[in-house]
This record gives sequence, structure tokens and C-alpha cells, in this order.
Amino acid sequence: MSLPPPDCARQASHQRSITVRAYARTDGLWDVEGQLIDAWPEPVPRADGMLAAGEPMHSMWLRLTVDRSATIVAVQAATAAAPYDGACGAIAPDYGQLVGVQVARGYRDTIRRLFGRTAGCTHMNELAGVMGSAVLQALWSEFVQDPDQKPFSVDGCHALKSSGPQVAKFFPRWYRPAHRPEPAGS
Repeated sequence: MSLPPPDCARQASHQRSITVRAYARTDGLWDVEGQLIDAWPEPVPRADGMLAAGEPMHSMWLRLTVDRSATIVAVQAATAAAPYDGACGAIAPDYGQLVGVQVARGYRDTIRRLFGRTAGCTHMNELAGVMGSAVLQALWSEFVQDPDQKPFSVDGCHALKSSGPQVAKFFPRWYRPAHRPEPAGS
């Protein structure tokens, strides 16, 4: 199901595209690559003059190489387009601090802690955050193999809350009925 048509006329004013692709490597690792692009359909001001319509203001790349436990073992970041040219891209090597971080609950908090405010790039942080769930999707088959380990997706969203019917049906071992308080005066 898609969105319903808008209820009034409108004109495009900005487009942000985030693309993430995952690759299984022959050495047993995975590369997850992401790109964030911001562009406008009309010319817009940039620090050094006008940016032509359709040209990217931001074009940033990030590659996370992860092992089967979703731990980041290598990082490469690059800035192909930015409003302040070299100044924006100068932060790219700092994203190497993600090496050793496991993509799991708390991953986005780690990004904020390491690269919040002036310690990082807002756009690269956004891209890194989005890529976390793509890492987990890429490794899905690795995570579903151990029947003694609670699936990472249980209690990860409303559809898979441990007290819900989907968990009862598809992951019965991890199903936990919701606690219902006793009615008052019982």
C-alpha cells in the first residue's frame, strides 16, 4: 500500500536519497555500503556560489565491513560533494572509530556519543544510523541459525513484541504473555 494522493497541489523542493547495499565477501565478512545524496530541483545557494539544479549538495559514502557477529572490523568514509568542500570531508577518517563497535541495540547511541555535534558530520551520522538496520538484514541468515539465542528482532519493534501474536506464532519459545493487573477491588 502506498500513500494516498496529496490533498492539494504541490511542487518538489528537495530530495534526499539514501541507498544501502550489502555484499557477502569471499573472506566470510560483509561490506555494507551506503550513500546519502541531497539535491534540489532549482538552483540553491552554496557557500561558494549557486549550486545548479539537480546537482548534489551532499553526496557521502560509508562502507562498514562487519563480521558474522555484526561487529565492525573496518570503515571507509568519503565525501564526494559537500557545501564546504574539503572542510566537510576532512572528518571522514574519524569514522574509523566505529571499528570494534557491534551493530546491535545501542548502536545509534554510540554514533551520537562518538560523533555528536562538532565531533562528526550530521549527514554521515544519519547515513551510519540507517546502515545499522541494513547490517542486521544482511546478516539475517547468520542470526536465525542458533535456536538457543533469542532472535534480535523480538522486542525490536511493535509487531514483534514478546507478548504479541506474531512472536507466539513464529517464535513461541520467546513468547511472554502480557501481564494484566488485577481489577481494583478483587
